[in-house]
Amino acid sequence: MPKIYGFGNALIDIEISVSEDELASLPINKGSMEHISSSQKMDWLQRFQTRVQSREPGGSIANSLHAAASQGSRCTFSCSMGEDLEKDLFLQGFNKKLIQTSFQYSINPTGICFIFVTPDGERTMASNLSANEDLNPKCLNKEILSQSDWLLFDAFSVCTSNGLETAKEALLIAKKNKVKIAFGLADINLIKSNLKEIEWVLNQSIDLLFSNEYEMNLMQQNIKTKVDILCSSGANGCSFNQVKVDAKEISVINTNGAGDALVGIFLSHYNSIPQQEALKKAVDYATAVCQIGGPRL
Repeated sequence: MPKIYGFGNALIDIEISVSEDELASLPINKGSMEHISSSQKMDWLQRFQTRVQSREPGGSIANSLHAAASQGSRCTFSCSMGEDLEKDLFLQGFNKKLIQTSFQYSINPTGICFIFVTPDGERTMASNLSANEDLNPKCLNKEILSQSDWLLFDAFSVCTSNGLETAKEALLIAKKNKVKIAFGLADINLIKSNLKEIEWVLNQSIDLLFSNEYEMNLMQQNIKTKVDILCSSGANGCSFNQVKVDAKEISVINTNGAGDALVGIFLSHYNSIPQQEALKKAVDYATAVCQIGGPRL
């Protein structure tokens, strides 16, 4: 199994079930992700305190590594966290035998992400990054990264100045040591507000670009170099370049984490089995994630 090195946001997902009308009353577009202030975080923690369904470790790249480790891949995750109970909860969410963490403490609290789930199972996210804004190149374990098979990160990690500097340093190490690079577009709203940074990453000769079909359609004209593309179509399955796999029909409980899992499973089988088989394993795993009330199996 490949060794995968990822960096990104360390978050505690707070899942809250809401009606369509309740979601419409919040300043978030359904199915998207917004960054919120600490004061907004405190307001919503109080407002929805009796509606919390779960508090679980999250963060897109962390979720992907969790899925990859389930297939036997050895993974490393770099991040920034506060010295608090949320940090402990986050670390407990990893398989310590297969996932190593390389992090620094921040004076700010560990980040959280509200996951508002409507009756159709669609998730809408609002993140308070907090300690994640202190992610910086010192969080990287350069030795482990240089010996990895893949570097994995996404647009969530380049939307802060510190995160962008971390990406630049990680890319230098990866290219010097011939580590393959996988990058995700992450969220359609994020693309619009961080287009310059994302375009910069896309021009760095990455090996794999992953996204959903809406994000890919938005960015298609910005992809100037040859790159393998892993594109999710939600309930309609997923494609890897010209290979397509359909998803099983299911009753969706919660889509949170499904796309993250798909990436982790696919990377863990990349080049070790035929592409169609790897893609099917990834789609089946992501489908199973949609049938539970959290981002990880």
